[in-house]
Amino acid sequence: MKKISVIVPAYNCAAYIEKCIDSLLDMNRGDLEIIVVNDGSTDETYDKILKYAGKIIVIDKQNGGAASARNSGLSVARGEYILFCDSDDYYDKNAVETLLKYAEESGADIVRAGYRVVYSDGGEKLPKNRFTENETVEKADFKERVYPYFINGIMLNTTCAALYRRSIIDGIRFRTDMKTGEDAVFNIEAFTRAQRVMFVSNVCYNYVRVSGSLTGNALGIAEKYRCNFMISRAALKKLDEWGMNTLKWRMKTITRPIRLTFDKIARLRK
Repeated sequence: MKKISVIVPAYNCAAYIEKCIDSLLDMNRGDLEIIVVNDGSTDETYDKILKYAGKIIVIDKQNGGAASARNSGLSVARGEYILFCDSDDYYDKNAVETLLKYAEESGADIVRAGYRVVYSDGGEKLPKNRFTENETVEKADFKERVYPYFINGIMLNTTCAALYRRSIIDGIRFRTDMKTGEDAVFNIEAFTRAQRVMFVSNVCYNYVRVSGSLTGNALGIAEKYRCNFMISRAALKKLDEWGMNTLKWRMKTITRPIRLTFDKIARLRK
């Protein structure tokens, strides 16, 4: 068994898939299994991925979206831990070593690190909503220190920059009926299963702002709302299990998409 499997969904990303794969290979770890899933690309993406055959695992499938591609990767992953990376992004060279060290020292089922936004002009920015201190949280404290993140904001919406113990996500799959927000629904289930998680201040993931990327930036407002209400519905179903099934938390969960919209408008006006 490999120590870590990293899953990369790839669709029409010929311009940057090599940088993504190279960043993983540059880690020079023999215990790293790199799985790249070509999701029916119509450009030169698949040809560029094939150049790495023998160094990585290549899956070629019909187009089904990023969620479907990640699910294909999960079906063959053999690592004790799972890591996700989008094809237009890349990890820092010491990312795996750092995340694995935290996981093994803390015994955490999930280690969540930070990311930086990288722009095409070379500029970089750290998001305001990030973990600024290392914090290990036990299951007994999830009600106060973990689950509210899914209701109050978007800090746990992405699966990138997070290391998952494979045993706690076995059987979890990304929803393929969502064009955005499927990561959040995946995380709702993963964090519910976890017994201990660790949030770390280390920034190890580079989120590259590229037009037409997998992040759903071009989605219409109606579709974004539809998917956000699906996230709220997934959280509502967990309130009992989380010990948070009160009127206060039900109302905050139901109104989450609207509250996030007003929060975003307020940030843009600043």
